[in-house]
Amino acid sequence: MFKKISTSNRINIGFALLVVFLLVLATNRIDKRHFETVQHSLSTVYKDRVVAQDYIYRMNTILHKKEIQLLYSNSTNGRNAMNKEFQTLMDVFSTTKLTLKESKVFESLKENFKKLKIKEQTSANKEVINYLESLRTDLNNLELIQVSESKQMTDIAQKSLNNNKLISQLEIGFLILVGVLFQFIIFYRVKKSKNE
Repeated sequence: MFKKISTSNRINIGFALLVVFLLVLATNRIDKRHFETVQHSLSTVYKDRVVAQDYIYRMNTILHKKEIQLLYSNSTNGRNAMNKEFQTLMDVFSTTKLTLKESKVFESLKENFKKLKIKEQTSANKEVINYLESLRTDLNNLELIQVSESKQMTDIAQKSLNNNKLISQLEIGFLILVGVLFQFIIFYRVKKSKNE
């Protein structure tokens, strides 16, 4: 059967196969880009948002312990250990990817923590509690940013998956169309040559 196909038909068939190959290759590259976007979003959500949220939670826990200690005990035992742990958590938090807004709130947190340490040495418990509240406000703002950024990254990943799904459906439709056209060209040419 292939011996009966003319050179021009072979060129047409080869060209059609080349076009299909190039389209499949192009859509594969687009799919790869979408999957990389999703992978980056998921990695960022975990590494820079979920883990950061854990640090914020642990810092809030330390503030709560400090507040309880101030309200119910005159003892300063453990204050240095809690301050050191809080500082360590801030240092680790600073290694996550921070947005511009997050950086500003984090700078406020660091500044308020420095002031708290000074006030703990020199002031009454009531003034120290005011600084604890300032720190808690900063941490609450950081929590809100984490939630907002997580949602934004999840939305980006979902949009990329939706685009990938649409492209996949278009690929299937296009391949069906090319297959039908390819069959039409081959069988139409064969019938035409039989009639001659």
